[in-house]
Amino acid sequence: MLLERKSSRRRALICSLAVAAPLLAVSAPAAATAADPARSVREFADAYVPRQLKEHHIPGAAIAVVAGGRQVFAQGYGVAEVETGRPVDPERTVFAPASVAKLITATAVMQLVERGRIDLNADVNQYLTTFKIDDAYPGRPVTMANLLTHTAGFAGGDFGTGAATARDVHPLGAHLADHQPPRIRPPGARAVYSNYGMGLAGYLVEVRSGLPFHQYVQENIFRPLGMTRSSMTQPEPGPVAQALAPGYRLQDGHQVRAEGAKYGHMPPHGAGFRSTATDMAAFMLAQLTGGRGILRPDSVRLMQSRHFGNAEGTAGMGYGFQEYTRNGRRLVVHRGNIPGYFAIMALIPDRGIGVYASYNGIGKGGPDSAWSLVNAFADRFAPAPAPADATPGPLPDVAQYTGTYRTALAADMTDLGKLSSLTSTVTVSAGGDGLLTTTGAVALGPTESRQWTQIAPALFREKNGYRTIRFRPDGLLATENPAGPLERLAWYQSPTLHLGVLGVSLTVLLLSAVGGPLAHAVRLARRRRRRAGSGDGDGAASAGAFGAAAGAGRAARRRPVRRPRLAGLPAWITAVLVTASAGSLVAMFADFDANQAEFFLGGSPLFTTITTLPVLAAAGAAVTLVTAGLAWVKGWWTLAGRVHCTVVVLAALAYLSVAAAYNLIG
Repeated sequence: MLLERKSSRRRALICSLAVAAPLLAVSAPAAATAADPARSVREFADAYVPRQLKEHHIPGAAIAVVAGGRQVFAQGYGVAEVETGRPVDPERTVFAPASVAKLITATAVMQLVERGRIDLNADVNQYLTTFKIDDAYPGRPVTMANLLTHTAGFAGGDFGTGAATARDVHPLGAHLADHQPPRIRPPGARAVYSNYGMGLAGYLVEVRSGLPFHQYVQENIFRPLGMTRSSMTQPEPGPVAQALAPGYRLQDGHQVRAEGAKYGHMPPHGAGFRSTATDMAAFMLAQLTGGRGILRPDSVRLMQSRHFGNAEGTAGMGYGFQEYTRNGRRLVVHRGNIPGYFAIMALIPDRGIGVYASYNGIGKGGPDSAWSLVNAFADRFAPAPAPADATPGPLPDVAQYTGTYRTALAADMTDLGKLSSLTSTVTVSAGGDGLLTTTGAVALGPTESRQWTQIAPALFREKNGYRTIRFRPDGLLATENPAGPLERLAWYQSPTLHLGVLGVSLTVLLLSAVGGPLAHAVRLARRRRRRAGSGDGDGAASAGAFGAAAGAGRAARRRPVRRPRLAGLPAWITAVLVTASAGSLVAMFADFDANQAEFFLGGSPLFTTITTLPVLAAAGAAVTLVTAGLAWVKGWWTLAGRVHCTVVVLAALAYLSVAAAYNLIG
C-alpha cells in the first residue's frame, strides 16, 4: 500500500511537471525552477509589467497565469488608487475587464445549449417574445451561432450604450428592442464585431433561463467557480464596489479619474462587469481543464473551436473566443476596454497555459499594449522558430492588392464613431521584390509598418513571422483580428481625399468668415469718407454738370443691379457655421479620452454642438445656393462678388458632403 502511494505520488508529480513544462523551460537553474514552478513566470512579469506601466503611463495592473491545471502566479503591480497610493492586490483589487465579459456570456449560452434550452442554429426570433429581429433577409435568420461569432450582419454603433450611474441603466430587453441596429448584410457573410449581437445573446439567456442575466451568471458561473469578487450586477455589490480600482486617463501628463461610462445598458457585452485577476484565473482553469463542473468538456471544445473565418488561412471566430497566432501556435483570446480600463485573456489550449491581465488606466496607447504582453508571454513560454518565407509555384501579381483600406466596423457604423476611420486607415503598397508593405493597424497591437510575403494566391504571411492576411475578391482584407476585417476603399472614399477637401473648403470658409466683417467695415469707412467729402467743390462741380451727368448715365448702364440689403448675409452665416462645426470636431479630438466617455453616455453639450452645427450649416448653404443663383440671374454685385458667393456655397457643400459621409448629418 505504501509503495502504491509513493508510486501514485511519483506519477502525479511527473504528470504535473509534464503539464507545467512550458513554464519550466527557462534559463533559471532547473532545481530552483522545479522547486518553484512560478519562479520563471514571476521573473518574466516582474521584468515586463513595471516597464510596461511606466512606458505607457498606466497606474496599475494585475496579472494571473494558470498552467498544469492550477494557478501558478498572480501579482499586482503599481497602484489601484493614485490618490492614496493603495497597491494593486491580485486577489482583492477589482477591475473592469469590459468585453472579456463576452466569454462569460458565451459560457452561459453554452450551458443552456447543454440543457436543451437554446439551439445554436435556430432562428433567435423563435425565442423572443416582446420584440423581434427585423426579417431583412427572408430565409436567412439570425441564429445564436451568428451572435457568438459576430456574423449576424448588424450595423455598428456604440453611441449611447453607456450609463453614468446604475440608476440610468435601461432594462436589457427594452434597450435591445428600442435600439435595434439595421441588418446590413446576410448572416454568415462576414464577421464584424457587434456589441449589440452579444447583448442579444445575453438577453436570450435571460429569456430561456427565466433569470435576469446578472443573476444567472452569478448562480451558474461565478459561484460554482468560487469567483467571489466578480459581478455583473449594476450597481456592484458593496464588497465589489469598495474594492474597485478607479479607472484613469492622462490629462496634461497627470492621472485623472475617467469618470463617465462605468455602467451600460447591455451587460452581456461587458458593461458593468467587475472581477479580480485570481477570479479570472478560476475561469481560465475551467476553460483549460474540461469545464470544472460549469460546462461539459465537449462544450468547452466547441467554444474554443473555429466556427467562422473571414478567409481561409487567417484567424477565425470560436463561440466568444477569437483565434490568434503567435510563434505558429494557436491561441484563443479576448480583449476589452472602456474609458479608464482595459484587459486581456489569452489561452494556449495545446499547452494548458492561460494568462490574464487587467489595467486601471488607458495611458498612452495602453489597450494596444495588451497584445504586446501576450506576445512577450508566448515568446517566452511557447516559443517556436520563425518559418522560412518560401513562395512555391506561380503566384498572382501583388500589385492588384494595393490601395487604401479601413475597418469594416467603421464602415458599418451609423453613429459618430465612423469619424475614427478618418485617421485610422491602412495603406497597402507593393515593392519590386514581390513583398507587400502595410502601413497602419493591419495587425493586432501597436500600429507599425509590416512586410508580407505571398505564400498562396491572395494569402500573405508576415516576413519572418507567423501572422497571415488574405485578400478576398470582394475587396475584403481578412486580418489576424477575426472580427475586424478591412475593406478596400474606392478613390472617392479615401480619407486622404476627404481631409484634402476639408482643408481646402475650410480655408475658403474661414477666410470668408473672418474677411466678411472686415470687408464690410472697409466699405462703411469708404462711404463715410465719400459722404464727408461730398460737400467740397460744389461750385466747381456745377461747371461741368452736363458732362458729369452724361458720364453717370454710361456708368449706370455698366453698374451691377443693386442687391437686397442682406443678400450677402447667408453666405457669411454659412461660413461661420461650417468653421464652428470644424472647431467642435477639433475640440473633440483634442481631448479624445475625456470625450470618449461622453460618447458612450450618448451625448454632451459638445456632441450636441457637433451634430447640430452641420444641420444648421446645411440650411444656410441651401439659402446661400439660392442667393448665388439669383445673383447670377439678376446681376447682383460685381463679378467678383458673385464668384465669391458661389465659391462659398461650393466650399460649404464640399464640407457638408464629407460630414454626411461620416454621419455628422442624419
